[in-house]
Amino acid sequence: MRRLTILSTTLLLLAAAGPAAAQGGGGMGGMRMDPAQMVQRSTDRLMTGITLSATQQDSLKAITARQVSEIQAAMQSGDRSKMGEMRTHQRAELRGLLTADQQKVFDKNVEDMEKARANRGAGGPPGSR
Repeated sequence: MRRLTILSTTLLLLAAAGPAAAQGGGGMGGMRMDPAQMVQRSTDRLMTGITLSATQQDSLKAITARQVSEIQAAMQSGDRSKMGEMRTHQRAELRGLLTADQQKVFDKNVEDMEKARANRGAGGPPGSR
């Protein structure tokens, strides 16, 4: 019976830690994401609830490929000061390929992401931003 309790507790802890660890950084032993993962994660969150046409999907692929290259270059040069600027530019480009109705959903997604970003900074461990 005790083994079952230990096993159940372990599985619950692993299940709870799984999503946090998969997101990278921040947590204990979290892995850092590479630029492609960073762009993909951000794009997925921004495009939540938006169905793109084939043409929009092609444009999205081109934008994200370029963004990955830009982030890789910034990381290799050690110049991370432009990340905020790149994020703003990414959002403007992505928003520009959307219809007016899609832009409303996109704007809500941006708002939600900014709230989450602000919450991570407030009360999180030092250096978590």
